[in-house]
Amino acid sequence: MDITLRPLAESDVDDLLAFVNDPEVVGNFAALGHITRDQELAWIREMAASKTDRVWAIVGPDGRFLGNCGIHKIWWPARNGRLGIVVGARDVHGRGVGTAALRMLLQKGFDELGLHKLWLVHYATNERMRHVATKLGLTPEGVLRDEYFHQGRFHDMVRHAILEEEWRAKVAEAGRGIVERLRSADYDGPSAEELLTLTRGEE
Repeated sequence: MDITLRPLAESDVDDLLAFVNDPEVVGNFAALGHITRDQELAWIREMAASKTDRVWAIVGPDGRFLGNCGIHKIWWPARNGRLGIVVGARDVHGRGVGTAALRMLLQKGFDELGLHKLWLVHYATNERMRHVATKLGLTPEGVLRDEYFHQGRFHDMVRHAILEEEWRAKVAEAGRGIVERLRSADYDGPSAEELLTLTRGEE
C-alpha cells in the first residue's frame, strides 16, 4: 500500500483519538489509562516543541490518516534514537503499512536527521514486529527481562537496532537487485518505477 509521512499536526487529534484508546490497536503498548482529547492535544504540542522527538502522520494515497510514527529519545551526542509506530486503521493491518512507515523512518533518521543508530523494542511475544524488524535489517541486541508491567504482570521486551552503515548497505543491495532484474533477458515484470515502489513500501 502506498503511503506518505507528513509532520503530525494539531488537526490530527481527533483521528488519533479514534484509536488511541482501542486495546486492539494499542495492545502492544504499556497501559497509560484512558486518554482524553485535551491530553492527546497536549502530547501533539509537546512533540512539536521537543528537541529529542520527531513525529509524523502516516497518510494513505487518498489522504486518509492511518496512524502515526516517530523517532523518540534522540540522544544527539551519540546520534541515536528510538523508533515508534502505531497503525491505527484496523482495515489496513497486514497490508505492509507498518513496514513501509518504518522503512521511511529509517530513511528520515539517517538521511535527514543524520543519526548513527536507530533502535526499537517490542514485546517478546510480538512476532509480527520481530518479523518486520528482521526484514528491515535490524539486529536483535538482547532481551530486557521484565521491562514492562502491563495487565497485571511483567513482560520481557526485545531490542533491535540498525547502524547507518548497515542501512546504507541494505539500500544499495536492494538497488542492485532491481538493476539485475531489469537486465534479465527474459524479464517481463514491473517497470523500474514500480520496482522502486515495491522496494520502498510493499510487503
